[in-house]
Amino acid sequence: MNKENAHLYLPLVQALAEGKTIQYGSGSIWGEVKDPNFINPPQYYRVKPEPVMVPLELEDVPPGSALRAIGNSEWFLVSRASKFGVYFGSLLSEYTELQGSWQIKRPGEDWMPCHKPA
Repeated sequence: MNKENAHLYLPLVQALAEGKTIQYGSGSIWGEVKDPNFINPPQYYRVKPEPVMVPLELEDVPPGSALRAIGNSEWFLVSRASKFGVYFGSLLSEYTELQGSWQIKRPGEDWMPCHKPA
């Protein structure tokens, strides 16, 4: 890095300051860099991409699962699940409505977000 190309490294340095992970590589092969020194051209560095999350589906809600809004101690037992969403009694909540603001507790597991990696 030098004064002529320092501006190309600014997004990487900002991400590093924010605690994000920097990777080194190219194409489809990238590895984490613990202490990047930015001695190589900027195109060989990137901020590690966040995983893309998608809503749960029927197979992700086994019998006996419970749901709760994030930050709420009140939970609801899922009465049934379908390809459209989950039911609390006769009330249907679509899987897309649960993503981001709800958690699921499957039998034998702890509370987890209502989404999964794509």
